[in-house]
Amino acid sequence: MSISMDDLELSCWECEGKGVIEQQGKQQTECPKCEGKGTVLTAQGQTLLHFIKKHL
Repeated sequence: MSISMDDLELSCWECEGKGVIEQQGKQQTECPKCEGKGTVLTAQGQTLLHFIKKHL
């Protein structure tokens, strides 16, 4: 079984993968959905992260 990065995370739909959201013209703020990373975890990614945190 192999797992690809696409199985674990997706581009953030809120900031379109940029990590920042433009507000009031030119002011940019960190995207609240992805916390500035530009990606969000899938359900499988969240499960893997939980497993790793539990065993480390």
